[in-house]
Amino acid sequence: MTSYLTRRLAYAIVTFFGITIAIFILIHAVPGDPVSMYAARYGPRSLSRAVLQEIRHRHHLDRPLIMQYGWWLRGVLSLDFGPSVMDGVPVIERIGQRLPNTILLNAVSLLLAAVVGIPMGIFGAAGKRRGGSASSATFLLLYSLPTFWVALLLMRTFSVDHQWLPLYGMTSDDYLLLSPAARIGDRLLHMVLPVVTLTLGQLAMFARFSRASVEEVIGQDYIIAARARGVAPGSLLWQHALRNALIPLITLFGLTVPYLISGSVIVERIFQWDGIGRLYIISILTRDYPTVLGLTVVTAVMTLMASVGADLLYAFADPRIRLDGSADAS
Repeated sequence: MTSYLTRRLAYAIVTFFGITIAIFILIHAVPGDPVSMYAARYGPRSLSRAVLQEIRHRHHLDRPLIMQYGWWLRGVLSLDFGPSVMDGVPVIERIGQRLPNTILLNAVSLLLAAVVGIPMGIFGAAGKRRGGSASSATFLLLYSLPTFWVALLLMRTFSVDHQWLPLYGMTSDDYLLLSPAARIGDRLLHMVLPVVTLTLGQLAMFARFSRASVEEVIGQDYIIAARARGVAPGSLLWQHALRNALIPLITLFGLTVPYLISGSVIVERIFQWDGIGRLYIISILTRDYPTVLGLTVVTAVMTLMASVGADLLYAFADPRIRLDGSADAS
């Protein structure tokens, strides 16, 4: 177990540094820099050349790229991402204020997608002769729908045409005047559309993946033998087939996290949800290097932790995997 965990953590660390180097090079390759954006924001005539040069020096922008990466990496190792170029607020503080909102949105979406999608896939596999093609086409359609199109369609239908749900934002204008119970209800209403937007694609993925896994397991010899012994269909499906079919789904959970994070960037921007996805877009547009790199670190760590966690759960769930890395004698 120790050697397996060590290997996975080593892979994660190497991947992390590769991600940070790639993002560092790409963000600096984009035309413009934070100081020029800062000057354009406050007016080029309101800031002297000396002031702009001081800002560049403060954020090490006047140094070679390799030295800038070294300065930034040294800060990251001490959990100091530096101040934002745009407003001087520490990046770790800006991320800390918005990260819980993104985690809440993604956690609810992932839970709903798994709770609804996995049973849909299992029932689809059990009754594949009855409308199996139609359900597969439906799952494929849901997975293929662009996130921004789904968001706009939901906004048009439920907020503009019928005015059943809030159009955007996390709270209403009179949120502070509401009672505690009313505040919870108001926040839940504002969550409905972004959560549904994020859930639809993942629900289809879980449904298709679980259906394929169950169909593969149902054809195994031990399932056929259990059916021959007279095991009830329900017990055969939920106790025998599902236990082995869920093992690949553990890996899917780890792969879902990057999709949700990337999807929440679009969703948070459209619905004006104050999370790290919306902050990501604003920081990229303003060339706020420290904030973009800090967000990259946070999202990379979350993704790698989910991947390592999925690998460990897979190893625990499947006894055929030797955690010490050696192959089975059989």
